[in-house]
Amino acid sequence: MAQAPSIQHDANHTPLFLFDIDGTLLRGMPLAHRNALCAAANEVYGVALTADHMGLTAGMTDTAIVRRALLGVGLPDEEIAQGLPACFALAATQYQRLVPDDLRPYHTPHAATTLAWLRERGAALGLVTGNVARIAAVKLAAAGLADFFPTAPDGATATDVTTAPVDATVVTFTATVRPAPTQMAPPLDTPTHRPLYGAFGDEAEAREALPPRALARAPLVFGRAFAPAQVYIVGDTPADIACGAAHGLRTVGVATGLHALAELHACQPDYTLTDLSELRRLVWE
Repeated sequence: MAQAPSIQHDANHTPLFLFDIDGTLLRGMPLAHRNALCAAANEVYGVALTADHMGLTAGMTDTAIVRRALLGVGLPDEEIAQGLPACFALAATQYQRLVPDDLRPYHTPHAATTLAWLRERGAALGLVTGNVARIAAVKLAAAGLADFFPTAPDGATATDVTTAPVDATVVTFTATVRPAPTQMAPPLDTPTHRPLYGAFGDEAEAREALPPRALARAPLVFGRAFAPAQVYIVGDTPADIACGAAHGLRTVGVATGLHALAELHACQPDYTLTDLSELRRLVWE
């Protein structure tokens, strides 16, 4: 495991861990997510996508996945962009219908125990994931992991975000807050599927655009901003590492997805882990 500055733990230096979902917290799941995206795209755009049209998707946002698939069957960019809000709203509804009731068998090794360990020590937890926000909420609820993450602030979706310089003492963001496309859809009708804190794949196509959105919301959730050295992006793909490094944040590559430890190490994250249990080996002062 690569060495990096130790994690400080006090009232002013509590770390924030922003987790990817697929391949990082959960893996090997049935194709409910892909099938939901296909069903929604087929209805909204009048195409005939199947799960095979999605190709390899590790590290991609749902916006990038759907756009690539639709471009591949000949739809123009403008038509794709116009239909995405409706597509993602319908995909979330389809996913809720298709997802198995219990995704706990699909936890990556030590996912639940590590989240519990971090929470017990006062770490702030959130998500930076390519999943549509409502799909992420349903997925983590079915996996029994949703309660580790705080609820998203009411109506706080930062769609226009300007980042501070990466060497700033505290990560400061200015955001114009307006409803995201999927927030226009009716909310899921059970408290278990409440929106969770983080940034999601229906908000931007580029994964690098997600960390600033999550950090812009942090003061609304935790009552404070976070210094770059206290923010850890945790994911299983080179794209996770790159999206954190782009903003001067700490990066943790975990080899529980499709990418081997050596592949992740070659991306030069601050830490490379075999599984999430090794987060406990980080020095906690």
